[in-house]
Amino acid sequence: MAGLRRANREYRREEAAPSGVTLPTPDVRLTGPEGEPDLGELLGALPLPAALADPLVGPDGTVRDFVAVAVNPAGLRYLHQRSALRRDRTPGRRLPAGDVFPGLVTAELLTDLTRVLRTGEPTPGIEVRWQVRRAGGRVERHTDLLTVHRLGSRLLMVWGTSDLARMARAAQRIARVGWGEWSLLDGVTQSSGGLRDLLGLAAGDPSPTAADLLDRVLPVHQPRLFDALRLLLETRDPVDVELLLRVHRGVHRIRLVAEAVGEDQGPVRGVRGVLQNITELSESRRRVRHQQEEIERQSRRADAEEAVVRRLQDALQPRISARMDEAGLRTAVAYRPTEGLVGGDWYKVRALPGGPALIAVGDARGHGLDAVALMSTLRHALAGIAYTGASVEEMTGWLNEIACDDGPESTATAVIARYFPPSRLLRWVCAGHLPPVLLGDGPPRLLAPAIGLPLGVLPGTGYEAVETVLQPGQTVLLYTDGLVERRDRDIDDRLATLLAVLGEHPPGLPPQSLVDQVVDAMSGPFSEDDATLLALRLAG
Repeated sequence: MAGLRRANREYRREEAAPSGVTLPTPDVRLTGPEGEPDLGELLGALPLPAALADPLVGPDGTVRDFVAVAVNPAGLRYLHQRSALRRDRTPGRRLPAGDVFPGLVTAELLTDLTRVLRTGEPTPGIEVRWQVRRAGGRVERHTDLLTVHRLGSRLLMVWGTSDLARMARAAQRIARVGWGEWSLLDGVTQSSGGLRDLLGLAAGDPSPTAADLLDRVLPVHQPRLFDALRLLLETRDPVDVELLLRVHRGVHRIRLVAEAVGEDQGPVRGVRGVLQNITELSESRRRVRHQQEEIERQSRRADAEEAVVRRLQDALQPRISARMDEAGLRTAVAYRPTEGLVGGDWYKVRALPGGPALIAVGDARGHGLDAVALMSTLRHALAGIAYTGASVEEMTGWLNEIACDDGPESTATAVIARYFPPSRLLRWVCAGHLPPVLLGDGPPRLLAPAIGLPLGVLPGTGYEAVETVLQPGQTVLLYTDGLVERRDRDIDDRLATLLAVLGEHPPGLPPQSLVDQVVDAMSGPFSEDDATLLALRLAG
């Protein structure tokens, strides 16, 4: 206050005896009436930055500028914080407003100030921008809200930072929220700009009353709102309720969180609430729930399909005939399905009456019911044509025709073999399949195949057989690609790994133990395809 009084005294002395500073003098002196209150004292009582300004009127009667005559202490502090006021320009002297507030006074602002002076109607808040250059050339920008009132022949300018208010309004808009407080005593309503935006109100529309909000609630949700308000008034506990409201762009889903206003032990004087437009959030949740339900339906369907396929596959997988011992062969098989995927692996081992034994391993393309159906077709067809006494070349050719007739997607690989006990001869055909492995004296090795096209690729394809004479104690291993193929590994590397794994097992290991251990070692916990390993050991 002392600083303000000094500035006011200097101003009055300057009025009586002008200093050496040359300042423009208005052609028309606009002064207040005699005995007006000490405006300096009133100015100092304002907690917000404020200034008094006189108009500077030209010969034609138009206002050309405004002269700052006094700034309160809050204004001085604010100006110094903004670095917008030089020490040699401290108010207390009649200075043009543009000198006191550099960068603030613009032609547009001058028009607004002139209108207030002419009409006496205060401004609701003019957004003005400061541009302050700091040391080192760094530029800062600040935004203020300037409110202007006419006091007699002068203007009272009150300003304050609007950054927080502007950011709060922006935050409400971004989050689509707004708040309001409704008095139960006198019906007075206070609301934020965000609430007005949320309800689609125009700038000049009055704040929405409690009745206005109630009218916007759809009838189907009005009982829900009544129950929530009754609970709030009776218990004073906050309430949280979702409502459907009519707004300017249709019906939106609004979340209302409200609390009671009043003393702890006194009556409820009002209701304070925050409203949030959750239409998009609710729709997103609905879509997520729908997707989750669809995923669950698909999962149940997949589980049911897998269960059916598993039962079907178990029923279709053959039992190895005990008569294979009569042919001098000990046989064993290990099958590992892929978790969640049932593939088309199949095998056939049968001792035919009075003739050679039938041995086959194959892999139908794909997974699921289609693969199981093709696998079943090929296996049963092979079981029938084996009794014709046809050679393995002919049988493989017939299977190829069956697969071709089944459709372009019905392809498979296979090794088809006949074993002749008297000569210990194994005649086999490779239809796009991986070659067998021979175990015996020396390290495990791959048998050299005469590779033909997979089944179902080209009608009329011919196949060539390979003949291998087995020695007592030797073991032949037939397998599907799921045992060795991996997406990130070369097939030759994986075949080398298979041979290395087989070489680690003792020669006399029982066939069933051998296939089980090899499948476990090669498949791992995350198999990408089902795997089958069939062992044939000639008794020694």
